[in-house]
Amino acid sequence: MVKSGESQYMIGEFESNIVSGHRLSVPTKLRKQLGNKIVISKGYEGCLLIVPEQKWEVLVEPLTSRPFLDRNLRDTLRFLVGSSFQLALDNQGRFVIPQNLRDYTDIKFSESLEKSAIFIGLVNWVEVWSKERWLQQTKNIELNADSIAQELITK
Repeated sequence: MVKSGESQYMIGEFESNIVSGHRLSVPTKLRKQLGNKIVISKGYEGCLLIVPEQKWEVLVEPLTSRPFLDRNLRDTLRFLVGSSFQLALDNQGRFVIPQNLRDYTDIKFSESLEKSAIFIGLVNWVEVWSKERWLQQTKNIELNADSIAQELITK
């Protein structure tokens, strides 16, 4: 629950270590907005997508009003909904990354390497990236930020 004076939006960048059992702890500031029940699925560009359980329906609702005969709709539903899991966070705000999502990303525990995940709050959802992929992604965004913004305002 969000206290008075705190943002109701999920914002910011946070790093979290991946621990044995492929467990990941949601940063405290994001956990307040996410709550204890989340939906996690594949995200775009190789990240994972996390939303509060009660907001999952809002995220996928625009897809449910489209005709079933639309191939792109079916593929999008397969990608997002077909890969999703409803999870409950433990008392320390941790969850186990499901196997198919570990296979999709580089977010997995390794005895030989210290691995980190980066949580990015994006107002209504959270993306989770492997640290390596996030560093690559931010370089690309920083190099192209102006042209990306210009493209958005011309649409």
